[in-house]
Amino acid sequence: MNNVEKLALCFLVGVMSLQLMSELPQISYLMALFVFLVVVYKRFTWLSVAIFGFVWASVYALIIDTSQLPKAIEGQEILIYGQVVDLPIKDERATKFLFHVDGLASLNSPVFPKKIRLSWYGRNRDVRSGEKWQFLVKLKQSHGLANPHGFDYEKWLFQQNIGATGYIRESNDNVRIDLASKWSVSYWREQLKDYIEATLPNSQHASVIKALVLGDRSDISAKQWDVFRKTGTSHLIAISGLHIGLISALFFGITRWLCLRVRVFNQRATQYAIIAGLIAAAVYAALAGFSIPTQRALIMLSVVFGGIYWQRHYRPFHVICVALVLVLMYDPLSVMSAGFWLSFGAVAVILFGMVGRIGQLPLMHQLVRTQWYVTLGLMPLVLYFFQQVSIIAPLANFLAVPWVSLIVIPALIMTLPLGLVSTTLSDILLAVINNLIHYLWVFLNVLADIEYSHVVLPSVPVWVCAFSLMGVLLMLLPKGFVPRYFALFLFVPLVFPMKASSVQNGDYKLVLLDVGQGLSAIIHTATHTLVFDTGASYGDKANLATSVILPYLNGEQVKQVDTLVISHGDNDHAGGAKTLLENIDVKSVLTSVPEIFNGYPANQCIEGQRWQWDGVSFEFLNPSSFDLFDGNNGSCVLKVSSPKGSVLLTGDIEKSVEESLLQYMPNKLQSDILIAPHHGSNTSSSLMFIEAVNPQYVLFPVGYKNRFGFPKTEVLERYRKIEVGGLDTANHGALSVTFDLNNSIIVESYRKNNAKFWNWQP
Repeated sequence: MNNVEKLALCFLVGVMSLQLMSELPQISYLMALFVFLVVVYKRFTWLSVAIFGFVWASVYALIIDTSQLPKAIEGQEILIYGQVVDLPIKDERATKFLFHVDGLASLNSPVFPKKIRLSWYGRNRDVRSGEKWQFLVKLKQSHGLANPHGFDYEKWLFQQNIGATGYIRESNDNVRIDLASKWSVSYWREQLKDYIEATLPNSQHASVIKALVLGDRSDISAKQWDVFRKTGTSHLIAISGLHIGLISALFFGITRWLCLRVRVFNQRATQYAIIAGLIAAAVYAALAGFSIPTQRALIMLSVVFGGIYWQRHYRPFHVICVALVLVLMYDPLSVMSAGFWLSFGAVAVILFGMVGRIGQLPLMHQLVRTQWYVTLGLMPLVLYFFQQVSIIAPLANFLAVPWVSLIVIPALIMTLPLGLVSTTLSDILLAVINNLIHYLWVFLNVLADIEYSHVVLPSVPVWVCAFSLMGVLLMLLPKGFVPRYFALFLFVPLVFPMKASSVQNGDYKLVLLDVGQGLSAIIHTATHTLVFDTGASYGDKANLATSVILPYLNGEQVKQVDTLVISHGDNDHAGGAKTLLENIDVKSVLTSVPEIFNGYPANQCIEGQRWQWDGVSFEFLNPSSFDLFDGNNGSCVLKVSSPKGSVLLTGDIEKSVEESLLQYMPNKLQSDILIAPHHGSNTSSSLMFIEAVNPQYVLFPVGYKNRFGFPKTEVLERYRKIEVGGLDTANHGALSVTFDLNNSIIVESYRKNNAKFWNWQP
């Protein structure tokens, strides 16, 4: 490793070290570090570069942090004006888009975010990218669900420099100030989107074409995502370094070939080709909205072309290192995204594996070997970020990469502008491209249907990923350096992950997941798992089973759910049930609404039904066989007990059921942990019921700043009156409850225990 590579590595380590901090360093601390850097940089060059990386990343993050929405104005009605800066995403519930705030019309605040994410509820909202609007909005601080093994939405918002989220209020003040300029990129992105949708109105592949041309993946269906994941081809519908690099190389090659055949231009053929390649890359990146991955790709491409233009013969790894440093200088928070690591990782693996061997093999062998290197080299990173890897990815990508990158995308780039001149010709060509995608889709579907086409593994710790990457490097070394079998030992922790923290016989663990305004709780015993409710579903594209419950179960190495309990039929409790049943082995379903489980055997939960797992007792207290409650009051009420402690899960029962329970089974209500009835609504949690349960803790499954105002102040006061400790998922994230050897209760907050500087804290 020479000096250039060492400097780049030290800078990367410095930037990455910021990610370990729960709070951003103070300015005074950074100034002291900078002074130290100036004093010692000649004697301790590597350390100084790492410190500079840390300081640079810290200052960048502090600038973003200071532009977050102040808590004092959270929830207020604010009149703002600005510009829509991306393609709006429309569904049956709302239209969502990014909005650049130019100013405030109704509030004088010295600190206000420049970029916010807005939802405008209702159908057919006529808002388009590039337009200038005035909106009456209610905003809240950047806040997402906080769960073990789940997606960190707050991290994504921070990296995207989005300072708040919110919704548009119905008001006469909501007015369009100006249309998008016909000279703007936003205008033409909207025009192309409209053209694709109008030309291919009934094609399932129109969503793929929009993703490939505009970077708009909002219409990719759950089925399509599933096929792309199983075949390891998800990267093909993300406009990033691969597509931009190939488009640039294509235009570079064509331009150079043409210039060499024209005497006037042949002396500067390479320079003209570089200009053409960069312009093509910039145009493609503009069509994708200049997303962060495309910005990274343009920087990397500029470094490569810069070396060619000035006719410098750099080592390939020098080029990567310079590009790495420039990308991190431009955006130090790039290290927070999977795309950063996969982009640089793919290039590094190819160079490491192929340098010195390029001319030794036929072209087809080189292509096959390159695909093998990328698959093997990126496997630890893919598992770390996505917890699954496709076994058939080398085969799928061997056809899909050239098919999409060398045929489909160039054809799209050259076809769509024709629609502005000759729609007939453009329509014909677009239909041909649609068929090309269809043929690829058939191929990918066949591969995805192969049993064991992909492997799902639990969450991979950083140290396991690091060990596996070292194994990859050893595998890619030329023969004779290190025995290949030695590298296999470094893959052992990846292939055979350590067992997640186990529960002893007679014990159990409760995890109340953070599913927003809804409910989902998991009970783990020594050898069994029960899921109580599944949170909400938001149409065909999103539900809490996919985003929260399944990642949690996978991360905890749960292969089967022994019992799924759906307390009642409301969407915020039952919305994810179908998805859960389709994606994990569920042995039995107990519910108050078996009629909603079409095609799945589901049994009625009923008072008095009881069983025991591993020394832990389960008993339903509601619904009663003689009190004919339905809806919220028909909720399954489950009590879980062991010698160390008990939990009462109540669904959405209201005071009438509470009174019935007090009348018929008062001696069964006492529990150490109570999941608040109906999320803390004032329709529930009567004082007599609370006194009968007499919990040490009450847990509220609620959404942040939810529209119902749960938990209600009056309810909180009733719990405080008898000194019950209260926690909620909105402020504390997922809540884990265990009972120690002294029979004391341990309640842990995922949000508190895993806080990073980008995370919201109460």
